Amino acid sequence: MEKATLHDIAEKTGLSVSTVSRILRGESKTSSENVELTIRTAQEINYPINSRVLNGKYSYKRRIQVALITSLYPDEFYSTFFYGFNEAAIGNNIGLSLHVFNPEVSTLGEFITELSYNSIDAAILFLPTLQEKDYAEVLETIPSDFVILSVAPLFNPVLDTVTFDSYRGGYIVAKHFYKKDYLDVGIITGPVNKNESLLRKNGYLDFINQTNNMNLVWHFEGDYSLESGKLACKEFDKLSKKPRAIFCSNDYMCLGFLEQANLLGIDIPGEVAISGYDDLPICSYVHPAITSVHTNYEILAKKAFNILFEKMEGSASHNGILSVIPVSLSERKTT
Repeated sequence: MEKATLHDIAEKTGLSVSTVSRILRGESKTSSENVELTIRTAQEINYPINSRVLNGKYSYKRRIQVALITSLYPDEFYSTFFYGFNEAAIGNNIGLSLHVFNPEVSTLGEFITELSYNSIDAAILFLPTLQEKDYAEVLETIPSDFVILSVAPLFNPVLDTVTFDSYRGGYIVAKHFYKKDYLDVGIITGPVNKNESLLRKNGYLDFINQTNNMNLVWHFEGDYSLESGKLACKEFDKLSKKPRAIFCSNDYMCLGFLEQANLLGIDIPGEVAISGYDDLPICSYVHPAITSVHTNYEILAKKAFNILFEKMEGSASHNGILSVIPVSLSERKTT
């Protein structure tokens, strides 16, 4: 596809190329109708504009362009994640675009800076492996007036952050097991370099430690993959003292465990109950249907957008403010 040009915009708007050029440089004194028409047309045909410059020069009803930056994998989790954000953007005058960050190509700061000069007004980061120093380096690199926000948890946030209450997620799973009288329990944890994995684990363990008769009898370190769930089930099958219920720290590991359990003839939930985390649509379709911690990405996105708007109207600076979105438990047949 050929790149859009000023001539393309002029042809679609009926304005001259010189008028279009002056408008997009922020140097035109033409009517607000012509300004809005030109900018809207440029956005529609993906002509790069510097929205931050234009916002300071003109008063027009504009569509906010937000970049959702992540390390994308082709799976159901990321489809659910992006779908929730897209639903929240609809009707709120937000143009949402998905951008995949590859650290082998550029630094994150360079990546965001390039987006800031190509029609993007603000960015939301979902990069769960980043740590404090990574975010600090980003803030030192990007334009000081460019608004960014994180939706990945961090124990000591550098950016203002909106995220799910991962700690509560683990806590309510353990509480659910306790109410079911599942007292000897296990956990399949996620990657140690992902903060939400540690928070889910901590919430789960804290509830167990608060009771007098609940015991953690098995711990398996997974990596969020389907295969690690299968491997965990094989290890479970070898145990002489088995847990009565297991918290799988995400749905993929829970699905892997369930699939392997069916192959090994392990009765779920008769022999062992299992719960996942994320409540992906597939949890309702498999047999038995999977109990899982429900995370609503549309609610998360709406909160993130509201904070972005506030920062765009005020200051782009960061105080490490953490906004937490509640989670709940979708109880199904595996428990």
